[in-house]
Amino acid sequence: MRLDVGGTARAVTAGKERTIAAALLFHANETVPVDKLIEYVWEEPPRAARASLYAMVKRLRLSLGDSDVIRTTSSGYLIEAAPGELDLHEFHDLLKEAGRARERGEPSTERTCLGKALALWRGPALADVPSPALHQSLVPGLEELRLETIRRQIDLDLDSGHHALLVGQLRDLTRDHPLQEGFWGRLMLALYRDNRQAEALAAFTDVRRLLNEELGIDPGAELRDLQTKILRADPALEPPGAPETAGPAATVRSWDRLCQLPPAAADFVARDLDRKVLVDDLAGSGGPRVLVLWGPEGVGKTELAVRVAHDLRSSYPDGQWYVALNGDGASPKPVADVLGDLLIAIGVPAYALPRSAEARAAVLRARIADRRVLLVLDDARDVAQVRALLPGTPSAAVLVTSRSALGELPGARRYPVSALTSDESLTMLCAVLGADRVCGEIPAAWELAELCAGVPRALRAASARLLADPGLTLGDLVREPRRAAARQAVLLGG
Repeated sequence: MRLDVGGTARAVTAGKERTIAAALLFHANETVPVDKLIEYVWEEPPRAARASLYAMVKRLRLSLGDSDVIRTTSSGYLIEAAPGELDLHEFHDLLKEAGRARERGEPSTERTCLGKALALWRGPALADVPSPALHQSLVPGLEELRLETIRRQIDLDLDSGHHALLVGQLRDLTRDHPLQEGFWGRLMLALYRDNRQAEALAAFTDVRRLLNEELGIDPGAELRDLQTKILRADPALEPPGAPETAGPAATVRSWDRLCQLPPAAADFVARDLDRKVLVDDLAGSGGPRVLVLWGPEGVGKTELAVRVAHDLRSSYPDGQWYVALNGDGASPKPVADVLGDLLIAIGVPAYALPRSAEARAAVLRARIADRRVLLVLDDARDVAQVRALLPGTPSAAVLVTSRSALGELPGARRYPVSALTSDESLTMLCAVLGADRVCGEIPAAWELAELCAGVPRALRAASARLLADPGLTLGDLVREPRRAAARQAVLLGG
């Protein structure tokens, strides 16, 4: 508290007299009753409290050097303050002016008024006034008004794109006011808009831990919703009027229609019934959302899954993703690496990726929640490779291929993929080699289909040999002087 009288600073050193001056200034232009002043000055008033108060007011008048500053009324005392004489009045006037600017839609003027209002503060209200009663009754409302002014100014700065400059201030505010969730939310938003998504999520972890330890509660709905939006890079988090290509939300727009599907095999034939059943199951709103295509190596699981995924593109307009898990290879792809690749593909910066597979899975689920996304997980070794990649909402769907039926995968429907029939094998040979070439050697074609046991990979290997050597006939291939098993192994590439 500081008092200037006639342009000259007046020191009031006695604590009780400072309390009287503060109470009168808080209620400037109003009479403060003697009993109320006694309540402010003493926690346990002495027997001669009134006489002591009169003496203190007299000394205060002498300290101010002007006996007219404090007036005596019939019930107490008052200090008159003309417009512009009291910074508390000026503070309130500037807030009113800021409110009018807000109503007129003038953020620049509003920001200027709020800045001037906050500049009047030199520290906590009445920090040097020793009156518990005064602090309990008058300071909290004024302090809350100051904090609300800070919050409003920060919101304007965030809307203006000054997020990078606010991070330090907001870290100080969350340290000084750790239970104020509004400051934590603004810190998270400033970090996110500054392309520091991981730090924004870390701030949420900090406030959640703090609230749990101090109060035994979780963050409120507003903070939880903000965390979800940050995980999903929700476009609503962008500053008003931000360009479509600016900021983290642009990464969401860039993957809205992300398609990673390999091209469908040109020689894909038959399996029309399987294909129809799978498409119907995944296109419907009430069907299963996880389908496992399982069967032996080379039987055509991947080709069927990719073809079905292409058929379903219109049913899953938010993206069709393909992941090669290499489950049956020498080096199956670690789940954390798979999750990292997917998150980077949908716009999460590499530096912002969480370290653990569990945390990455949480980010992925949040990003695709309620989106119509189709994931093709090809060549899964076991359930562990698949579980972390499953979406959390039924709007998304998953097609898994595996040599195993993945019986421990909950909620999945399983489709065995069997070998092609002889007719289907012949149709495939016609598609690859040309109908004329196959029809000219029907007996040899039937025998070749039998040797390949209806395995599409074997049929392709045999066709590749025939296409590479135009002089080699189907008869030549099946009559090679080897046992049938050996010839089949050659055709399978073994």
